[in-house]
Amino acid sequence: MRRMLPILLLNLKNFFKTPGAIVLMFVMPVVFSWIFGGMSANSEKNQPVVNIVAGKSEINTQIIKLLKKDQHFKWETVSLQNAQKNVSNEKVVAAIVIPDNIEKQIENQDSLFDVVLEKKTEDYLALAPYLEGTARLINSSYHAVERQQNPDFLTVLAAVAQQKGVVVEKQTVQKKTKTNSGVQINLMVVGFSIMFMMFGLSGAASTILDERKEGTWGRLLISPARKHEIILGYILAYFVMGWIQFVVLLTAMKFMFDTSWGELSYLIPFASLVIITVVGFGLMMAGLVKTKQQAMALNAILIVSTCMLGGVYWPLDIVPVFMQKIALAVPQSWAMSGFKEIMSGSLDNGIIMKDTLVLSAFSILFFIIGLRGIKFE
Repeated sequence: MRRMLPILLLNLKNFFKTPGAIVLMFVMPVVFSWIFGGMSANSEKNQPVVNIVAGKSEINTQIIKLLKKDQHFKWETVSLQNAQKNVSNEKVVAAIVIPDNIEKQIENQDSLFDVVLEKKTEDYLALAPYLEGTARLINSSYHAVERQQNPDFLTVLAAVAQQKGVVVEKQTVQKKTKTNSGVQINLMVVGFSIMFMMFGLSGAASTILDERKEGTWGRLLISPARKHEIILGYILAYFVMGWIQFVVLLTAMKFMFDTSWGELSYLIPFASLVIITVVGFGLMMAGLVKTKQQAMALNAILIVSTCMLGGVYWPLDIVPVFMQKIALAVPQSWAMSGFKEIMSGSLDNGIIMKDTLVLSAFSILFFIIGLRGIKFE
């Protein structure tokens, strides 16, 4: 450790002496997060609109009341023609068509709602579970009536629609949860952090190529420090750089958006693993190419393309299934998945463990390729 410390401090000093590196690692992520995070926060202030197409029967009236109990959406009853036009022009999230013969639909075990949809947006992903839950509630009410002698389906449905539900003053039992807006802003910040961290640390790792060319690397190799101490000094320096960037961004986003980051006991080790994976990626790039210019060109292509595939720019839930499968081949998708679990408060240990194991495998692979490519001579 005594021999690694000077290498670590020297790399940190050289890194923070470079204005371009500071802009890339700190200024750009904050600016991007402020612009796009602000846009996301403002967009959430406007309720997404959902069209309802239904006849004027009493049962349909009660079903509409049931749907409107979710106040996260603005529900508008329109004609089928207008609904199709609104969906086509992407003015609404979706259009929900309620058939007039709802009881027959239930008896035949058919779908209770027809959904007119242009594409699966984030708002629709939030809407779909609510529609499924409402359909189950209607179905249960109908079958409950069959077992009773006095009430009819309309009476039961009206009673259900008039229920106010349970008002929760404080959440003391359920795990901490956040609004969709808060989680999306947090993930957006983390995504930009990962992307710019990859650029910054890959660029820093590529300085090994310049040091080899200028003779600095050779002088290090003949110093009293052993080879593993030299490379560990570099790795620790890049790891510390990554954590400094992450902490700065966490602090900035706390003041800008009043965001929270979930359980620190989960966040800190997982973020450390992500940073190690990014460091491994940087070393791999340094080991695969011969010049820093080649590294910069290759980094630009690989980082941008894998960040697009890995859900850094947009949630993977809204892309086609085949794209989601391709995303499994890049580490960013597993990093974003783990951060989503931690920051949303879900804390599904199975998901977090799977993300951790896959990222560990990526890290090992990157370090093996990188250390084999870096010449200790």
